Amino acid sequence: MAIDISCHWIYLHTSLLQGKTSHKFIDMSENSIMRMYYTNRTVLFIMCAGNEAFYAALYLLYFTQGPTFLGISLFKLVMYLSAPIAFIKAGISLLHGYVSCINLSIIDLKERQERLKVN
Repeated sequence: MAIDISCHWIYLHTSLLQGKTSHKFIDMSENSIMRMYYTNRTVLFIMCAGNEAFYAALYLLYFTQGPTFLGISLFKLVMYLSAPIAFIKAGISLLHGYVSCINLSIIDLKERQERLKVN
């Protein structure tokens, strides 16, 4: 969860520094995974809902196994089914961080070059 929050924050911050009106605006020349993540509402919904279901199931499993379904705890079943989505979402969050760092370094380099031209 810390990965998701921190990488999403730096991605949002960098998007604002680039002058974008929203961090969800993706240029067609940008990363294809990020483009699909933000332009396809179904993908975005599945990733966010699956991630939340995973963490909710982990939380519930801490307190109880919950009802059983076909001989397995319903909460464990939700956890197992949503775990791949949560891991992919964590990977996308790391990609957020990576893309942000690249973009931030480009912004920094441009600002330094402009400062040298002025002096």
